[in-house]
Amino acid sequence: MKWIKKLFGKNENSSEETGLKEINFEDLPAWLDSRSQKISSRVEKDVSGLFRDLDASLLELKESNSRLAEARVEGDFDIRAVKRAKSNRENVTKQVTLLIDKIRVQENRDFKALEGFYRAATQNLNTCLENMNRSFRYTRVVFPEESKEVSESLASVGRVFNALGEVILVNKKEMDAIEAAKSIIKEINELSASIAAGEQELESRNRKIQTLRAEASEASQALKDFKKGAAWQKLQNLEAEFSAAGEKLRKAEAGLNSLILPLSGHLSRIKKLHESGRYTLKPEVKKQLDICLQDPVKADPSFFPELQKVFEDNALDMQTQKKEKALSQVKAAITGFPERKKEYLEVLKEFETKKAEIEGFDTGKLVELERKEAELLNRARLLEDDIEDSEKKLAALKEELEKKKESILANASSIDSSVKINF
Repeated sequence: MKWIKKLFGKNENSSEETGLKEINFEDLPAWLDSRSQKISSRVEKDVSGLFRDLDASLLELKESNSRLAEARVEGDFDIRAVKRAKSNRENVTKQVTLLIDKIRVQENRDFKALEGFYRAATQNLNTCLENMNRSFRYTRVVFPEESKEVSESLASVGRVFNALGEVILVNKKEMDAIEAAKSIIKEINELSASIAAGEQELESRNRKIQTLRAEASEASQALKDFKKGAAWQKLQNLEAEFSAAGEKLRKAEAGLNSLILPLSGHLSRIKKLHESGRYTLKPEVKKQLDICLQDPVKADPSFFPELQKVFEDNALDMQTQKKEKALSQVKAAITGFPERKKEYLEVLKEFETKKAEIEGFDTGKLVELERKEAELLNRARLLEDDIEDSEKKLAALKEELEKKKESILANASSIDSSVKINF
């Protein structure tokens, strides 16, 4: 027998031999509908007799209720007991009439419809019994036979509902599992669609990143090529010359300041004496003195001979030793400042010339290439960040999908333990 199975390519552990029923996921809704229809057909068959019994019980309840409503008092009863019985009889018959009006035999025999009918009908029955229970005690005393008939009719209706409840209960677990499975199928389809769309979007973004990276590489190469050209070399040379000119200017400025800064203390004292009225400076001398204190390099060489006269003036309130020191510093300035000022102005002119050349240099090509490369790389990085977030969301969706698959397997197994679903 084994060799025959091998000849036809049959596996000994195939689903046929193990009794498994393999169902593709896309065929699962049809299988569930088939199971649901079988249950509905079975339930409809089971309840058809019950509904005939319910019709009969309701008719009997209606008749017995009418007999109770029309019953006459027979026997010797206390008048107060009779009054209580009659007033409470009205409540009993009213509640029973309401119950009969609310219970309509169900035309739709669908399981969900039957379940809803059973739930509403039993609730109405319990409400009726609760509302008439106390009244029934008084009615039963004066109208015993009619009350007994109503009670028996209600009990008959209750037995039908109990039988209907048993039919529903027997099939409810499987029907609930079928409905749950249908709901999960919808969720799985929605998750699968979201995952497919997300993966498609990821592929699109990855292609965009590759394109951006390639364009950025081209821009980078164009930038390298530009930096090998004559324009870039000229700019580099200009920047080097500008830097050298700046260093020369700094040294020239330091040389000028070295002649004037030693005098700053004396100049400040003279300024205070002038402002306090203890010594008077000529306007042009006062102006140059302020320049020396604020921006020494802008001082005029002609100021220092005038300054020498100030220090030599006996009217100047200053210690002799300090005057002598100041005079030696002024004489050094008179000697050295003109030459250093000339040198400073020449270096400043050279610096300004180089600065103007750099500012006038057309760097548009360089700036454009650098901007383009930076922009492309930035766009690629932003897309990569988006991809990272999207991948996390996809992972969460896939994890949720696996849980839904496990849930649908559990539901299918509760419906039929021999079923195997192929996703």
